[in-house]
Amino acid sequence: EGSSDAAAREAMALRELMKRFVQEMVHGRQFPVVLGEGRTETCRLILTPNLLYLQLEIAEVTHDIPLRNVKDVCAGKLTSSQLVPIELDELCNTLVLRNNECVTFRLSSIKERDEFTKCLKVLALALDQS
Repeated sequence: EGSSDAAAREAMALRELMKRFVQEMVHGRQFPVVLGEGRTETCRLILTPNLLYLQLEIAEVTHDIPLRNVKDVCAGKLTSSQLVPIELDELCNTLVLRNNECVTFRLSSIKERDEFTKCLKVLALALDQS
C-alpha cells in the first residue's frame, strides 16, 4: 500500500506542477535564449491557451513552435555532437525539434530547469498520444 500512496502523492505533485506551469506560461515568461557563440538574449516564451504551441518572442519577432514538433527535451550540458553547435551548461534546457533544429533556454536554477523539462515533456508526450 505504501508504494501506491507514494505514486498518488507523486501524481498529485505533478498535477500541481503542471497546473502552475501552464498558468504561468500562458501569461508568458521571460527566459534567456542561448544564441550562437553561447551568448544569450532575453525572449518571452508563451504557451498558447490550447496548449498546442509555444510562441517565442525575440527581437519583436514571434516564432511558433508546435509542441507536436518537439522530439526531445534535454536538460543540462549537451556536447556539440548532440546537434548543438555550442557548449552548454547545467542550467540549460534544449528543445530538439523533429527537423533537428534546437532551441536552448538558460534557467536560473537546477530545480527550475528540471521542472521546465518535466512539464514540457509531459505536454509534448500528451500531444504525441492524441
